[in-house]
Amino acid sequence: MAEKKYALDFDFGEWEKYITESLGEPKFRAGQICGWLWQKRVCDPAEMTNLSKELRAELAEKLDFACPALVREQRSRDGTKKFLWRLRDGETVESVLIKEGDRLTLCVSTQVGCPLHCSFCATGLSGFARNLSAGEIAGQLLAAEKQIGREINNVVYMGMGEPLLNVDSVLKSVRMLNDPKMRNLGRRHITISTSGVIPGIEELAASGLGVRLAVSLHAADDELRSLLMPVNQTYPASELRDAMQKYQAATGDRITIEYALFGGVNDGVERARELVRYLKGIHVFVNLIPANDVAGRCEKPKAEDVLRFRSVLESAGFECEIRSERGADIDAACGQLRRKAHGGEAAPEGGARTLAKAAVPPRVDKSDEWKEKSAARVKGAKKDFPALRANEKKKAFSPSGGFVAYPGKRVRAQRPAGEKSYGAPNFGEKRGGRGNARDFETPLGARSRDEHAELRRGGKTDEARQDHRTRREEENHFERGVAAKHGYAEARAEKFDTRRPRKSGSCAPEKDSSRQRPRGKAKNGAGRGAADADSAFWKFYLRPKKSARGKKP
Repeated sequence: MAEKKYALDFDFGEWEKYITESLGEPKFRAGQICGWLWQKRVCDPAEMTNLSKELRAELAEKLDFACPALVREQRSRDGTKKFLWRLRDGETVESVLIKEGDRLTLCVSTQVGCPLHCSFCATGLSGFARNLSAGEIAGQLLAAEKQIGREINNVVYMGMGEPLLNVDSVLKSVRMLNDPKMRNLGRRHITISTSGVIPGIEELAASGLGVRLAVSLHAADDELRSLLMPVNQTYPASELRDAMQKYQAATGDRITIEYALFGGVNDGVERARELVRYLKGIHVFVNLIPANDVAGRCEKPKAEDVLRFRSVLESAGFECEIRSERGADIDAACGQLRRKAHGGEAAPEGGARTLAKAAVPPRVDKSDEWKEKSAARVKGAKKDFPALRANEKKKAFSPSGGFVAYPGKRVRAQRPAGEKSYGAPNFGEKRGGRGNARDFETPLGARSRDEHAELRRGGKTDEARQDHRTRREEENHFERGVAAKHGYAEARAEKFDTRRPRKSGSCAPEKDSSRQRPRGKAKNGAGRGAADADSAFWKFYLRPKKSARGKKP
């Protein structure tokens, strides 16, 4: 008997082709089956009641609808849940469900084991078995939703394995989850995390899926990163930085940097400054993750070191956040539950190593070299200082990504030639008293799209502070300045100054007292003009009031 095809591996196009060509049914049956499977979470064809009995029997005979089976579930005190799933061939993978308020995030696996052997990861201790199919990846979401009885808002490809070493299945599973006729999960609710596999990053950028990208960096120095992550020997940090810049140029999306902090290894201030220099010019959000202790191979960082590390990044303008430890009481880190379930197999050859402080490569002191270069720049500047200043003014402003090139100073963006000014008006200093007419062509505080992009780049998510004065106040201020210059300040100031009472003889028109409504109380229009009293307005609003009950009017 031929092996059954796995139903969860079909995308919507493949379902339509299979329904029409193999089963001889109309195309709309594909939408019905996908609705049952991905939206109602029904994995048994017998329960798909809007299909004919013959079709249900044929589907059960030719296709395998089995979801990943739950082997073990662990629950943490903080609400985190960890699932161990058994696949059709008996292999097991993990998923972690993280709850933050009403938001649920599922971390899914993409491989059975992992071939990268990162020093701090428990998954590498069990070795690598195989890649998962698209249905096995997306099926983890389906099985988790069936288990908890509700929808999950976000999916993160950050479990066991390297997603971009299984890029075809990963991208297909993303399309399946995003398809409105299948799971219909928004693309901005999907994140793919990578250890820095550059060809996979390029393929993700070319796919046009629009999902979020997270890069596990953990060190900006090649020597230290190679110790933590052997993948750095194949794809060095310098090449990874170029790949991130190209990805951002192609997609325009901000990149998330995952930085795990290990006590005494990569949590120092100098490492933070290295990271600042490395990320200069890239629009990123940095997640600082105090590391879990895996089999005693690494130490947790001290709280003051974590705060100091964050302070260095924030002072350079980068937006970052310290991720709170989740699921520590249930071994929620990647590969820990699977390793326990399999009896803790020995690490494969070339696997994870112990992170010892003595093994961390020492930093090379380049302070003397920097001082010599700085002195040479200052010496050259003194020789030709006017030319140097003119050259600096001509330089186009390049986004720093939150990093300030000159210590203690922030480089302000220079406005490109020909672009409109949206700041405060020029009150005649350079234009012979006429002011800057361009200031009133666009509302105050408005900025071009490129300017907004520059302000947001490098973690600067807050918009520039808007001017507190309104447009009307700016125009009044402008008019008073022009009036003072031309000698009719008294009249113009009184016209636009609303805070002082008007004097007699003002150029502003006086109110027409004949058009004002007469004051005083009167019934039935008495005391007002005859036209007013007889008008429909006064007849309606000044009708006699009804008297209280029991009293005569």
